[in-house]
Amino acid sequence: MKRYARFLPPKDGDDEGQVTSWKVFESNEESGPLVLTIVESGHFFISRGQTVLEGFSLIDSHKWLKIVRRADCLLLQAQAKSECRMFRVQFGGSCREEVQERCSSCVHKLRQFLPVQGAEEQSPSQDSQAMDTEHAVSEHTHPEKICSTACTGKKQTSPLGTFMRLCLMDQHFPAFVEDVEKELHRLAKE
Repeated sequence: MKRYARFLPPKDGDDEGQVTSWKVFESNEESGPLVLTIVESGHFFISRGQTVLEGFSLIDSHKWLKIVRRADCLLLQAQAKSECRMFRVQFGGSCREEVQERCSSCVHKLRQFLPVQGAEEQSPSQDSQAMDTEHAVSEHTHPEKICSTACTGKKQTSPLGTFMRLCLMDQHFPAFVEDVEKELHRLAKE
């Protein structure tokens, strides 16, 4: 990933007309690479080193998650009860075709779990610079650090320890484990 940005809504007590902003994380040598991972089990992660910036299960995510694609960017909006969160990712690469391929590969993987708006009308000829730079986020993937189901589509494996840490940090993971356990008990009774 080249960039990841998290929307910062106005806080309680702020002036009504106050401008909201985005907290942007850049993928660079100093801070380390940003990595977007989608595991076969349906877990979605954005991480930098051992720090998970985003992590959740895509199982039944169509009920609470909306994704819109625009050129080489994805805007994700998660609605949980009365809380709404938004974040963006933008894919990077050595050329525009590589950027579009990485974005398309990620969208293809995401569409196994939920619809992605704007995915059908994207074409490689679209200019990714049309995005508003203040709100654009890009991604530079590092295939050697991404598991086999990551958005690059390349076959790699991630260490089990890192995967377990990511799962345990996912706020939806305990509910996912509980659902799997119930399903296993149901199957055992049949």
